Amino acid sequence: METTLDLSIIVLECIDGKDDHFKIGVQTSQSIVLSATEGENCTVIKELESHGGAIIISHTNNKIFVDATDSTVPVKINGNMVTKNELRIHDVLRIGNSIWRIHPPVQQQADNPAVTNIKKGFSNFIGLEELKDFKLQQIFSQVFKKHSLADMEDQLTTGTYNNTPALTDIETSWAKPWLFSRMLLISLSISILLIIGYRTFENPNLLPGLMFIGSFAVPVSTLIFFLEMNAPRNISVFMVMALAFLGGATSLFVALIFFDRLQFLSDILSASAAGIIEEVAKVLVVVLIVGRFTRYKWVLNGLLFGAAIGMGFAAFESAGYAYRSTSFEGMVDNLVLRGLLSPFMHIVWTANAAAALWIVKGERKFSWNMLGDMRFLRVMFSSMILHMVWNANFGILPIPVFLDIKYPILGVLAWIICFRLVQAGLKQLNEARHAEVE
Repeated sequence: METTLDLSIIVLECIDGKDDHFKIGVQTSQSIVLSATEGENCTVIKELESHGGAIIISHTNNKIFVDATDSTVPVKINGNMVTKNELRIHDVLRIGNSIWRIHPPVQQQADNPAVTNIKKGFSNFIGLEELKDFKLQQIFSQVFKKHSLADMEDQLTTGTYNNTPALTDIETSWAKPWLFSRMLLISLSISILLIIGYRTFENPNLLPGLMFIGSFAVPVSTLIFFLEMNAPRNISVFMVMALAFLGGATSLFVALIFFDRLQFLSDILSASAAGIIEEVAKVLVVVLIVGRFTRYKWVLNGLLFGAAIGMGFAAFESAGYAYRSTSFEGMVDNLVLRGLLSPFMHIVWTANAAAALWIVKGERKFSWNMLGDMRFLRVMFSSMILHMVWNANFGILPIPVFLDIKYPILGVLAWIICFRLVQAGLKQLNEARHAEVE
């Protein structure tokens, strides 16, 4: 789908709050005043009606500037308080309790009918809306920017009773995670150091550390990504890690029981039986451990819970494969391959299924009849199918590093579903914020 951007006019749009869906066009060399009262070049917004004051938005030389000097309500850009500051395309502008964004008008060309039908069929199958205003480069825009140690610590200070933001303080736009990349870099550096150490000294005491760090490096980093995507910031790092280790080990144990009791599935489906057995086991462990809590009512909470248990399952499984390797080189190759593939496997499959269950569950305690809701079953079946095809004994086209193109394709499909669930979670937060503001 091709897009043409008209930079001669910029659209300022309220996406949540008292002025929800209100749009204002700002032409080049024009300034508008957001105000509580009418006047020349003034645009009245409800957020300022009971407070007074004014905010000036200027569009000069394809740059947008915000002047909140006379504002009587807090004004933030991407969560940071401002008085005078540049506002870039797709930045999040918060005026009081309202969330705004600025973007150029988009002229879209219609998709090919076949592509439209495929998209529609996919959406109908999983029961989730198509992605809107989604830009992957925006989500990862903070990865290569400099962040201090204090920034890293603040990013992990989340979910405690003293560090959980109020609903009106939650940023309900797409998050821009970056800490996961630092975690990945650190863990990979340790793994490389252990590999070099073993090859230099051939000391077997280094092998358990390599198995542990190598198995957990990418899965833990992926889990940190989900932690950063949890916009409510109401789940602590302690709880996430406890859930990952306890839930991961428990789900492996439950899966082994199922494999033992449901041998006929393995006889019929071979390795693809894991797509049914393991996905069911992981979701059951999610609800058994955290299903009774009503504090964690958001879809994004379910996504993080599922990712945590999927991460534990994936890491323990990878450690098992590494342990069974017959040579050091074979163990390293195994750890590298499973590390590269891990973001596209158990973590995202379980995250998707758990998030769909939280769409059904909401703020209620879990009850078994929720498992029969089609909003959950559609996504659960998608995770099962992706897992079954992943394990199926066929390939499409051999490629370097990832073995076969089948795996990246399945991984992309899983993440499309995941991001649609994130979108559903942000919509849930927006609706809750809007109800509270009113």
